[in-house]
Amino acid sequence: MQIGTNPESKEQATAEELPAEHGRAQPEVEHVAGPHSVSNAPPAAAQEPPAKASEGEGDYSEQWAHIPHKVLIRRTAQYCVVISPEIRLDWGTSSAYDESKKLLSAEDKKSHSDILADIAVAESSPCDDFPESVQIRYRILLGEAIVLCFEGEYVSAKRTIESARQYMQARNEETSRRWYVMACAKAACGFFVIAVLVWIFRETARSVAGPTVFWLLLSCCGGAVGAMFSVIARSGKLQFDASAGKDLHVIEGTSRIVAGAISGLVVAMAVRSDIVFGVFANGEHLTMVSMLAAIAGGSGERLATSIISKFDETQVRDDKHAPS
Repeated sequence: MQIGTNPESKEQATAEELPAEHGRAQPEVEHVAGPHSVSNAPPAAAQEPPAKASEGEGDYSEQWAHIPHKVLIRRTAQYCVVISPEIRLDWGTSSAYDESKKLLSAEDKKSHSDILADIAVAESSPCDDFPESVQIRYRILLGEAIVLCFEGEYVSAKRTIESARQYMQARNEETSRRWYVMACAKAACGFFVIAVLVWIFRETARSVAGPTVFWLLLSCCGGAVGAMFSVIARSGKLQFDASAGKDLHVIEGTSRIVAGAISGLVVAMAVRSDIVFGVFANGEHLTMVSMLAAIAGGSGERLATSIISKFDETQVRDDKHAPS
């Protein structure tokens, strides 16, 4: 007796033997999700693929691993723009991007080169004496201009460069004013300390140097104080440039106070010689008038020519006569 096979069971067996790539559903199997846990769900349904990081925040790290950076500005498959550990702008481009540049029009090529040249000039401006945070912010703006240039946004890149220059100019004026006023204050404090010591030991100073020299010394210190008052009054109108360097600002500030001290000494000598204010400097009022005149004479420091201003004018003349 021959036993026949069921067609439906045969088709079911054939379907179970087919490989997975033919689209047949696989039987449910146990999936080990960890060393001590077991899950009955299929692997594809148990885990979702990780979200892809956005450009400039981690993509292509292996591609641009040869460019060390302190601050990452932008990183794509075509280019990478960073601030190096030495706080300098650095970037790299792929060979595909370099090939695509050859297809640019002559006008776009010129705009591209001009922007990169402007960025190089802007970055080379002296700013090493500024705080690191200021340097990083400044170069981040210039780095964003490079990114816009690589993206073909030349107008926006020029605006960003101009914004970076305005930012640096504002920090430049703040730093220059702070250096100058601090240098003047330190020099004036030196004369003030001398005046206090001379006054504390006035009996000894009078007996050693004599009353005239004693008061002239105090008048000299008074002239330094008057010069400091003059600097403070004009501090908001100062137009110095921090690119001249901190040392030049210190020399400028110190020389202003010394000039005020000398002016105060000269005025005090003129009063005591009855050359000026003779009507007011008689008898017991001589000392008071000479001291007030010395303090007022200290403002004569403003008559001296600014070293830093001369430095800036020289730089401007050199730039105008530089070959283009």
